[in-house]
Amino acid sequence: MFDIISKLLQVQERDQRLRNLQKDLKDIPMLQARAKDQLAGDQAACDAAQAKVREVEVKIKNVELDIQTRQNTIKRLHDQQFETRKNDEFQALGNEVIRYQNEVRGLEDQEIEHMEALEAAKAVLQEAQGKLAVTQGHVNDELKQLDERAANLQTRITELKADRAAIVQPLAPDSLNLYDRLMKSKGNSAIVPVDAGVCGGCHMKLVSATINALKANDAIVHCEQCGRILYFD
Repeated sequence: MFDIISKLLQVQERDQRLRNLQKDLKDIPMLQARAKDQLAGDQAACDAAQAKVREVEVKIKNVELDIQTRQNTIKRLHDQQFETRKNDEFQALGNEVIRYQNEVRGLEDQEIEHMEALEAAKAVLQEAQGKLAVTQGHVNDELKQLDERAANLQTRITELKADRAAIVQPLAPDSLNLYDRLMKSKGNSAIVPVDAGVCGGCHMKLVSATINALKANDAIVHCEQCGRILYFD
């Protein structure tokens, strides 16, 4: 094989590997974001459960305040009863006491219901927190693996670049520039094999003159259709 083609094939092989590695490295942030997104649903469920607990706790606190207010009123009414000497006023105050006592009992029933709701809400919260913790553990493991993968990819990229630099060092600038332009314009292959008279890049039949020039093995030969550099495998 024409020596320059052999060298350029080595460069191309490194470049193809580099592109794959760089693509994998570029995908790491997306994979990290996807891993973190796994937490979104569990975190939302946990936040909703926590909000429910706080909501019920506020209801309980409000009921407790209402009970205390009515109990204070009951005490004040009792004090007024002891101070009055009028039977009708005493009876009216007594009726007010009974009314407030009934309200207290109703509020105490509400408090019991809220306490039961609070226990249920705490159970939901505990379950949500447990699920979040499990998911967080999985995500942490995945993120750690992705960090290690990114570091390994970067190391391999650095090594490949150094290897490529050593290979291209003796190459003529014109040949290397030609290869670089083709690699940029043709995607992932600037140099392709010829099989049964067909270009391995565009898969078009080559003319006899191209085949003969390639057989001479003394110059760089291009596909007349796509312009890629050709070689016999």
